[in-house]
Amino acid sequence: MASANPAGRDADLYPAVQDIQAGYWMQMRQVLARTGSWPQWTSRTQVLGVVAAQTNVVELWLKEEPASLAARVMFARVATERVLQAHREHRAHDSQQARDLEKLADRARQACHKASEGNPHDPVPGICRLALAETDARERYPEHHTAPPPHEYLLPAGPWGLLADVHRRDPFNREAWHRMSQALQARPGPAGRQAVATDFARWTVSFAPPDSPLLLLPLYARVQEHRERRNQGTEVTLNLLWTREDTTRAVTQAYEGWFQKCDPATSSQLDLNYLAYALTRGGFPQWATEVFDAIGDFATPAPWLYDARYPNSQWRKAFEEDRHACRRSRPRRGNRP
Repeated sequence: MASANPAGRDADLYPAVQDIQAGYWMQMRQVLARTGSWPQWTSRTQVLGVVAAQTNVVELWLKEEPASLAARVMFARVATERVLQAHREHRAHDSQQARDLEKLADRARQACHKASEGNPHDPVPGICRLALAETDARERYPEHHTAPPPHEYLLPAGPWGLLADVHRRDPFNREAWHRMSQALQARPGPAGRQAVATDFARWTVSFAPPDSPLLLLPLYARVQEHRERRNQGTEVTLNLLWTREDTTRAVTQAYEGWFQKCDPATSSQLDLNYLAYALTRGGFPQWATEVFDAIGDFATPAPWLYDARYPNSQWRKAFEEDRHACRRSRPRRGNRP
């Protein structure tokens, strides 16, 4: 199996990723200039931002071309990614670390505002602001804890205005909804992270387009529940978790509504892997085999690294074992798996 590459199936990104790692920015500039849709722009800037956050390449680009809208957007991506990495590495940070993180976040917010100037249709600066809401544990910014939509009593306060702002620019933007879920779970209240993830996913699916990748949000919530139960030592209940009626309904909707209509070459590899994981555990080997075939050499660590059999660094063993088992158990064509 090919080694994991942040570019995934997007061959156009490969030279840009290599260029960034070597300390150059021209390939990044060129690939972004060839990007033709907001979903693709969102995905590519996210991938490039994660890679570039480990370097000063975007800063060099911005210094050379300070008026470049693409360079400003990439600087917002890089600044935001650095905040997220620092936050996740130091969740139990002391007061000094908290102050340092807030300074990083303030600089990232300024970069987001700068990126949105003269670029009113781009959803990415708003997505970055949504992502920063996850790190605002002290709720310094009112925009991070506004009331949920009317009559949605199960949903907590959060950055709802930021989500609406992105939605106006790119309706049902995949990353925006995932960022919103993460922000809500960062301050879940008495209901807990799992309840928030499940309620938000259920609400989103209730009005998402019938072929949207957002149909997979319930599967992300279910994997999180699976992970939490595993960590609590309650593996005995995991099979029941995946065969519950609501889970079966969500898995079926994701497969029939999204996978059967998507192009795997341009779809999120993470979404494909989550779907294969859910189908395998839900008892749909034929459908899972189709998704495994679509994944090909592009397995992602999550969600396989959450498997109790081969956790963390051995995640490829879990992926290969499940793929092999599903291929062995192909039922007759036309039968429901």
